[in-house]
Amino acid sequence: MVHAVAEVKRTALALLCCSWILGVGRSQAPPQDGGAPGAWQKMLKLRTIASLMHTTAHPDDEHGGMLAKISRGEGARVSLLTLTRGESGDNAIGSELFDSLGLIRTEELLVSGRYYGIDRQYFTTAVDFGFSKRLDETLDKWGRDNLLREVVRIIRTDRPLVLVSRFHGNARDGHGNHQAAGLITLEAWKAAGDPAIFPEQIREGLRPWQPWKLYMGGVRENEDWTLRLDTGEYSPALGESYDTFARLGLSFQRSQNSGRFNPQAGPSVAYYKRLETLVPQIVGTTASASGKETSFFDGIEPRIEGISRMVRAPVPQNVTALLRDVDRHVEAAFTAFTMYDPAAAVPSLARGLGRVREALALLKDEPEAVFRLQVKEDQFMDAINAALGLDLSAVAQPA
Repeated sequence: MVHAVAEVKRTALALLCCSWILGVGRSQAPPQDGGAPGAWQKMLKLRTIASLMHTTAHPDDEHGGMLAKISRGEGARVSLLTLTRGESGDNAIGSELFDSLGLIRTEELLVSGRYYGIDRQYFTTAVDFGFSKRLDETLDKWGRDNLLREVVRIIRTDRPLVLVSRFHGNARDGHGNHQAAGLITLEAWKAAGDPAIFPEQIREGLRPWQPWKLYMGGVRENEDWTLRLDTGEYSPALGESYDTFARLGLSFQRSQNSGRFNPQAGPSVAYYKRLETLVPQIVGTTASASGKETSFFDGIEPRIEGISRMVRAPVPQNVTALLRDVDRHVEAAFTAFTMYDPAAAVPSLARGLGRVREALALLKDEPEAVFRLQVKEDQFMDAINAALGLDLSAVAQPA
């Protein structure tokens, strides 16, 4: 049965990389994603090119508060890579187990992801085979090279600037699946940038990509941490703290928690350790004297103008001017925006979208710039639709 499940997953992997969009009904979307608050949050995405990928082993391992703060608070493009679908856990709401439970937990995680603010949800073909105490057992059952190949493919596809592992990759993680998730993330961070590793992916059209920073979560206050993140910060757009909003999203994973919602008032602090960084050699900055950071994106130019650092050749002056124009139009949109009239921001948003498309035409031979600008083009269209209150639903009727 395990081999059959793996084959089905392998066939569906490409589709499920996008299942965040396809798999969740509109009725399950948070109310805060509609109307003026929803438009405001979509506009936040236009202020930055920052992107982050978080890796875990199972549904409900994720740091939801961190994801919500980075996506909904800072506007970064955020993706979640969950190696398995939790097929071998217990079911708190029904009799379904194994394959059926994996389907349930996939859908539950997609609903949670809407609350976290996930832009893309990814899975691998790894099968949750139950609790494992040993890293070697997990790697043997999953196939170390196969798992690394899939994670590298996803990193090369999503191209995040920052990679954040939930786990450490050693015995401290407990569950062997958790240890494997941590270890493979550390290996994939380097491997994804080497065209000699899994060269068949390069021949298929993927390009190497090494995230600029690598972090590890689950670090304690009395240990060597780099970043202190308080997800208990209140968000006026959500009407809750990021942590509480994420806990509400987590409550939809009912097969695991029976729908329990446990809001927590006050600070909710997590610590992360930076394991690797390419930022000094890419942007010429140096780390702070204390070694501490205030954001995962410290040292990274967040504005769209930062795309110029991702191309091989010097950027033409007219392109630099276009990118600066994009930022100006985004700020003009924020100035025009009101909760009573979100559509007032649309003229500036439309002008910004036009400049993005002009830049795309001028940089069409720079694939990294094209990738980043196409993401920004999609974000502009999302923001314009939200500000206008436009929504398209496709309904098919029997012949």
